[in-house]
Amino acid sequence: MLIFVQIAAYRDFLLGSTLRDLLEKAGRPDNLRITICHQYHPDDVFNAELDVYRADSRFNIIDVPYNESGGLCWARNLIQQQYKGEEYTLQVDSHMRFIRNWDTVLIDMLLSLQQQGYPKPVLTTYPPHFDPAGFEYEDVPPNQIIFREFDRSGVFPIGWPAQIPDWETLTGPVPARFLAGGFTFSIGAFCQEILDDPHLYFMGEEINLAVRAYTHGYDLFHPHLNITWHYYSRRESPKHWEDHAATEAVEIHAMDRLRKFFESGEQSSYYDWGVYGLGNVRSLSDYEHYAGILLCKKQVQQYTLKHLPPPNPQVYHTQEEWQESFCCCVNNVLRIPRRVFVKDDYDAATITFVANQQEVYQRSLDANDIAGMLHSQTDDCMLDISFSCSHLPDTWCLSLHSASGGWNRKVRGRMPYFVAGLGNFAIKKCHVL
Repeated sequence: MLIFVQIAAYRDFLLGSTLRDLLEKAGRPDNLRITICHQYHPDDVFNAELDVYRADSRFNIIDVPYNESGGLCWARNLIQQQYKGEEYTLQVDSHMRFIRNWDTVLIDMLLSLQQQGYPKPVLTTYPPHFDPAGFEYEDVPPNQIIFREFDRSGVFPIGWPAQIPDWETLTGPVPARFLAGGFTFSIGAFCQEILDDPHLYFMGEEINLAVRAYTHGYDLFHPHLNITWHYYSRRESPKHWEDHAATEAVEIHAMDRLRKFFESGEQSSYYDWGVYGLGNVRSLSDYEHYAGILLCKKQVQQYTLKHLPPPNPQVYHTQEEWQESFCCCVNNVLRIPRRVFVKDDYDAATITFVANQQEVYQRSLDANDIAGMLHSQTDDCMLDISFSCSHLPDTWCLSLHSASGGWNRKVRGRMPYFVAGLGNFAIKKCHVL
């Protein structure tokens, strides 16, 4: 039983030690077929660590100069094109550690799920953190991926690691809503059916894969025990977006593509998605019912917000009743020009959020909140906002109170995700009308 191992590495000094651990901890290392997209800078002293594997028939090393790299999704797509029919596939990052016999443990876990009636299971999670300076095995709780918020452009939901409840009593994997690109194990056909979309850059990759996998008939699970560890901080390693000046425009294009992917639903009205589209086993709506997330409306069910396991209960008699069970999660930063604050004695404020001319949420600010906004030395004052409401607000109104003049100042603005939809680089600009 061969395992196609996928590793996209960008100037990573931990790649060599990750490969050593991968091989040393495998129960059957001869059954591994490892493809690496090695995105390198010629001055990186650790490049030579790969030389020992270049003559090894188990390895396929694709060397890409760092300045020719198209980013994470591009690199993973390049790797997946090397798939040659192996029975299983494992996608991991280039900064990982493994348990002993990780390969046989994963295969046994997958087989047990197939015996339970899931022909195409996927094992995925955000592994616990490890310190490369001194890694020692610890029996820490395994993670599930919970809904945290929508990203601040309002395009996609963000997953977050959290301890699996009652993990000590579990004997098998638990259902999952989300997929983690840094650790995914499945049947080999996953490489052909769920290719990484090279037109995406970094953010949004995982929800794109989760939705496509689910609609192609895959079932998502979190392992009930830790298989790998991941080095998260990586301050020492250059990132692709740090080496490439034009990545902001690339990311904006990718977010636009992802937004239209969700909007297209059953009908591909914006793009010819080709192999990067939805499957025909389940629909996008099926995923939304399963996960309790309305992707286009940026809404979530309370069941999902409570981090309860999928599938979400289908206790609604009509589609309208089901849709009314969702709430909006707003998590953004408002940018308000400093010139708005014409007085120096503001001591209170209220900010009201409006959807379709109806108030959906109001927050009070005190003198400390206002001082915190004004503390920045930039032209814009920043206000972090985070709340749930029935409808996604489109505008806001800030009412300011000063000790000398009372409630004498109002400012209105658009929500930043609506500004972002106007195109160009509007998301970076002020949100005042």
